[in-house]
Amino acid sequence: MPVTNILLVFSVMSGLMSILLFVFTIFLEKDKKKSKIFLLWAVLFLISAFAAAEYAFWLEGYNLFDFIFNFNFPLTVYFGVWLAFVIWLFETRKERKLLVILLGLLVIGIIVAVNCMNCIRF
Repeated sequence: MPVTNILLVFSVMSGLMSILLFVFTIFLEKDKKKSKIFLLWAVLFLISAFAAAEYAFWLEGYNLFDFIFNFNFPLTVYFGVWLAFVIWLFETRKERKLLVILLGLLVIGIIVAVNCMNCIRF
C-alpha cells in the first residue's frame, strides 16, 4: 500500500532527525537553554516517528500495541531502551518537570490508542 510506504518513510526521516537532535543535545551540554530546546524537539520527533510507524502498521491491519503489551521481547526492549535514554537525558539536564509532563502525555496517548484505535482514523 503506497500510503503505508510514505508513512514509514516519514517515520524513518523523523527518527533520523530525532537522533541528530539528541546528538546536538549531548554536545550542547554547556548551553542549558539551547540544550533544553534541542531535547524537547528531539523527543517530539521521536514521538512522531513512533506514531507514524504505529499508524502505518495499523493501516496494514497490525496493532503495534498488541505486540508490545504481549511481551514481544525485541520490540519491548527497543521501546524500553529509548524510554530509558530519554529519561536519562532529562535527568542529567535536571528537567524533571518537563519529563513528567511528556510522560503524562505519553500515557494519555497510549490509553487513547489502545482503547480506541478507530479514533485516530483520518
